[in-house]
Amino acid sequence: MHRVTLAGSVLACATALTALLPATAGAAEAGAGDTSGAALCTGKQSWPELAGADAHTAERVIERENPRVDAVLVPKGSFVTMDFRCDRVHVFHEGEDPAPLIVSRAPQVG
Repeated sequence: MHRVTLAGSVLACATALTALLPATAGAAEAGAGDTSGAALCTGKQSWPELAGADAHTAERVIERENPRVDAVLVPKGSFVTMDFRCDRVHVFHEGEDPAPLIVSRAPQVG
């Protein structure tokens, strides 16, 4: 009896959540293939042209081209949280201050 009630509650919550987020549900059903959440973000979302550039310059360019994001400099190989956020861009770099910091891969929203 308790298992059936729990399963029904989970199904009801999932249904209610889908109703609250129709844009996400519609994108998944349409086969958009983008499960990252990037489709919900606004403004420029990736900067492939900054790979190999100075990291401090890249930080300024990203924040100028999309004022809704905060560019965060992160040493290559560092651990970062895996939650997706439309207001964050990790700029992975090689090198250490005071030496030049070089962007090691294309920065993108997330």
